[in-house]
Amino acid sequence: MTKFFLLIIIIAHIFILSRLIFFPYPELFIYPYLTNHGLKPYSQILDQHFPGLMFLPVNFDNLGMNDATSARLWLYAIVAITHVLLFLISKKILGEKKAFLANFLYLLWQPFFEGWVLWIDNFLPLMLLPAAYFLYRKNFIFSGLLIGVAVVFKQTIIPLSIMAFLYILLSEKNIKKTTGYLLGLILPVILMILYFIWIGVFPDFWYWTITFNLTVYASLGTQIPTSFGFISRVLMVYIASLSGFLYKEKRLKIIVFIFLVGSLIGAFDRANFVHFQPSLPFAVILTGLGVYSLTKRKTGFILIAIYLTVTIWWQNIFYKGHISNKVFFFDDSTYAISNKIRQYTKEGDKIFVFGAAPHLYQMSQTLPAGDIFVFQFPWFLSVAEDRILQGLEKDRPSIIIADKTVKIEGMPIADFAKKINSYINENYQKIDSTGSVDILKRK
Repeated sequence: MTKFFLLIIIIAHIFILSRLIFFPYPELFIYPYLTNHGLKPYSQILDQHFPGLMFLPVNFDNLGMNDATSARLWLYAIVAITHVLLFLISKKILGEKKAFLANFLYLLWQPFFEGWVLWIDNFLPLMLLPAAYFLYRKNFIFSGLLIGVAVVFKQTIIPLSIMAFLYILLSEKNIKKTTGYLLGLILPVILMILYFIWIGVFPDFWYWTITFNLTVYASLGTQIPTSFGFISRVLMVYIASLSGFLYKEKRLKIIVFIFLVGSLIGAFDRANFVHFQPSLPFAVILTGLGVYSLTKRKTGFILIAIYLTVTIWWQNIFYKGHISNKVFFFDDSTYAISNKIRQYTKEGDKIFVFGAAPHLYQMSQTLPAGDIFVFQFPWFLSVAEDRILQGLEKDRPSIIIADKTVKIEGMPIADFAKKINSYINENYQKIDSTGSVDILKRK
C-alpha cells in the first residue's frame, strides 16, 4: 500500500507538469553539443557555471537529451527520483506518515517554484537529499562525496559544503571524521580540476567561474528580487518551514536546516524561482515536521488552517497563469528558423547567430564562426565582444541569423553589442526572414 500511494503522488506530479508550460534552458542543449563537436569549455565556450553534465565528456547531448521531448522526460525522471529519495529518507528517519506528508508538500510546491523549468538546480536534490541522510547517519565520506558532486554541478553549493564541514568539526570534534568528509568532498572537485588542466583550459575555467562571477557578473548580471509577489511567496513557504523547530529531535532539525540554508544562499543572485529547487525538499521536510508538531497543540490546527488557506489561494493564481502547452525555445517559429538555416547550409558549416535562439546551432547542426560561443548577455559581451568579432572576421560566415529586436534587461542588443552590429550592417544583407529573425548573406 505504501508503494501504491507513493506511485499515485508521483503520477499526479508528472501529470501536473505535463499540463504546464515548459522552459528548458538552452544552455543544456548548446553547451554539450558544442563540447561534443570539439569546442573547449571556458576557452571557446565562454560560460560562468561549473560543468555538471554540460562540459564534461559525459554530458546531456551524448546521454540523449537533445530536444524538448527528451528534456521533458528528464524533468519527469528527476521529479520521480526526488520523490522516491524524499520518501525513503524521510521514512527511515521520521516514519511513514511524516514521509508521505513531505511528499505531498513537495507535490504542492515543486511546480509552483518553477518546477516547469529544467535547469541545473533541478538536479541538485538528487545529490543533496542522500548527502543529508548520510550526514545524519554519520557516514561523512559519502555525505562529502555527494556534496562534492553537487559542487561540480553548481558552485553555489560551496557555502553548503562549508556549513556541513563546520557542523561536523564542531559537533564531532574528531579529526578523522572531519578528514573523511573533506576527502569525499574534494575528490569530485579535484577530478574536475585535473580534467580541465589536462585539456588546457584551467586558467579560463578559473576566470569565468570565479573571477568573472565576483567582478563583472556581480556588478552587471545579478538581479535582486523587488516584486512583493515574489518575496511574499518565498516567505510564505520558507517561514512555514521554521515550524519544524517545534519537532523534538534537535540534531535532525539542525542538519535539515543546514541543508536548507546552505542550498538557499545561491537563490538570490537572479530573481528566478527555479533557484529555490535545491532547498525546497528540505523546506517541505521541516514544514512536515512542523505540521506534525502543531497537531499536538491546541492552537496548531488554526495555524495549519491558515497555511492551507493561503496555499490554496496561491496555487489557484499559479495554475491560472501556467496551464498551457507552450514550450519555450522549441516553438514553431524556432523550428521554422532552424529549417531555414538548413536550406542555406550543410552540416558542420560555420554561421553566426545574433540575438536569436542560441541553440539554433544545435538544432541546425552548424557551428559558431571563429569557434567562439557566448550567450549574448550584456555582462558576457562586455568582456567577450572583441573575441566574437575576431571570430567573424576570421571565418567570414556565409550567413548570419539576426534578430535585432531582442532586448536583454531592457537593453536592445544593437546597443550593447555595437561593434558586432556594425560589422553585420557593413558586410551582410538580408535574403530571407522568419518573423523578426532575418537571414543575412555576405555582400
